[in-house]
Amino acid sequence: VKIVNEGNEKPSQQRAAGNDDNREFDKFWSEVARALGYLDLDLRRVKWPEDNQLYLGVINKTGGDTAKLATKLTPEQIALFRVVVDEILKDDRNAEQGVDVMSALNVTQFWSQAAAGGGGAGGSQLPNGTQAALTQEQQESVAKMSKVDKEQTLRLLCVDGWLTQGDDDAGKLRLGVRAFLELRDFLLSAAPPQSRARWEKML
Repeated sequence: VKIVNEGNEKPSQQRAAGNDDNREFDKFWSEVARALGYLDLDLRRVKWPEDNQLYLGVINKTGGDTAKLATKLTPEQIALFRVVVDEILKDDRNAEQGVDVMSALNVTQFWSQAAAGGGGAGGSQLPNGTQAALTQEQQESVAKMSKVDKEQTLRLLCVDGWLTQGDDDAGKLRLGVRAFLELRDFLLSAAPPQSRARWEKML
């Protein structure tokens, strides 16, 4: 995947085209999008509310959500990301404000305690009463991660744009630009009603 800030790309494209017309810029990228379609790739845009900038991304349309995440992340890291996403999508408040790191880690700690007790984690009810969206194997793989590994993974997910973390004292985790570009369909289908309506306008 390649993600760029549209504002940074406009000058170079406009110089190449010999004009500064936004319509020509849109036409240029429309032609690129059509060409990418033959390769099962898609060119997507998102207007990121945190900096009010437009971002472009070239997205793989084939495979499922896991295939879209198949970068340098390990299966355990992908599973941890899904845990955080599920917590964010739990309700409109979480979707807008994010979730604190401890809330995300507490869910996986519950699995670790269940595994240590010999009962296994698969199919268990989480503390908030929701059913885990992960398989038993995924839950067990996350449960085996150390607290340090989980924290490092969350930082990596923020660096790579899958998540973003507030710089205030709360430091809540929210969905990042890359998540909206690459997981658009999944997020819109799983989002709480108010958040879905808001996200549809920015995607």
